[in-house]
Amino acid sequence: MAKIFILSQDTAFCQDMIRIVYDIGHEAETISSMQVFFTAAGKECDVAILDLQLSDESHRAFFENYIQSPDRPDVIIVSASQDPGLAEPAITQGAREYFQKPPPWNRLKASLQRAVEAARRRKSGKPTVLKRCGIVGSSPAMRSCLETVAACSRHDSNILIYGETGTGKELFARAMHYNSVRKDFPFIPVDCAALPETLVESILFGHEKGAFTTADKKHMGLLKQAHKGTLFLDEVGELPMSVQKAFLRVLQERSFRPVGSMVEVFSDFRLVSATNKDLDMMVNQGDFCQDLLFRLRTVVLELPTLKGREKDIKELLHYFLDRICKKHGLESKGLSAEVIDAFTGYPWPGNVRELINTLEHAVIMAHNDSILHPEHLPSGLRVHIARQLLSAEKIPSGPAIQYHLDETELPKFKQYRMHALAELEKSYLRELLRTTGRDIPIACGIAGISRARLYAMLKKYGL
Repeated sequence: MAKIFILSQDTAFCQDMIRIVYDIGHEAETISSMQVFFTAAGKECDVAILDLQLSDESHRAFFENYIQSPDRPDVIIVSASQDPGLAEPAITQGAREYFQKPPPWNRLKASLQRAVEAARRRKSGKPTVLKRCGIVGSSPAMRSCLETVAACSRHDSNILIYGETGTGKELFARAMHYNSVRKDFPFIPVDCAALPETLVESILFGHEKGAFTTADKKHMGLLKQAHKGTLFLDEVGELPMSVQKAFLRVLQERSFRPVGSMVEVFSDFRLVSATNKDLDMMVNQGDFCQDLLFRLRTVVLELPTLKGREKDIKELLHYFLDRICKKHGLESKGLSAEVIDAFTGYPWPGNVRELINTLEHAVIMAHNDSILHPEHLPSGLRVHIARQLLSAEKIPSGPAIQYHLDETELPKFKQYRMHALAELEKSYLRELLRTTGRDIPIACGIAGISRARLYAMLKKYGL
């Protein structure tokens, strides 16, 4: 028997949900307070049904905190909000499903049954030991990506990885390969952006001797080299249209004809592709073959950017700091609090790749110093730190509070202090939002407070 937690202040909804839970043979517990729910979340729970208004800041902050809880159960959101746009952030952050009130009860019941079954399988199954292949991070976003890797590694479906530059697309492709049954066979990476347009077909499909002027010997293409292994097409959006169309038959039959050959060649490879481009937009513009896109994205893995992932940034710093020191033959170094704050507060447009290069710069500039300090960082990051400090200095040192009262009407000190503190907090929050452009993850990193705490303060002061 599974245990279902229901968070809702709607008595009628709770009663309907209890009937459904009992009808499918499980146990329900209703909780009306978000604070009480967090306390109860420590108990064993298989599925959580949350009746939340994600347009409300306090509800959204509660959901974002809860969804990041370690070992949380599957979450189903039910909301009275009529804004369908709220479904996207809920699902992308980790909710299993999102329903509007009144929910389609049959669909909700079926979804609940599937969630319970998934929880049962997780409990009974053996824990998956995943080879990370250099992937660092334990944030909810990274855990979700690694769960996808684990699931995909058991199958041979085509995978399309979306991610900005420097997010580690090839690392994830390698992890899929080395956790699969093909791990003992070749992993063949192909940078499609670096392929000479006149030689793309020859490099991929191979060619016969004499197939063209410079073909002085027979060449085995990369597709054949990937036989029984994995072919990784990085920046797949850069493939010429002629090759895209040729690939359609290759993906269906796993056979192709080398340039200048009359004989079909077979290759049993698993395809993983990656891109930082919007392939749907490219299809609309006529720059990418729609049928090929359909075949590439049997499963889609979207890698998160580094921006705002404070926990992952700290893990990356310590992981790569030791490796960089060993690479340069240096003693291990430490990180000052200012450097850690600088790294966690920076937006990292180049993601992990930029972070590694920045860290290596700092190690080199530190020479024999045992601790990395801000003066060892590149000028761009130091300028960013300086701007943050200058912005902070613009916040008034104290609120301009004046009481035009005589001495007998002066407020109590406690009352004055509370009022002054409120004005100071409000002024600080205004400047924080202005400086960060209302980017909540960066604002949390600069202020050193949790997202839930920041949202609560913004609501308190009407910001």
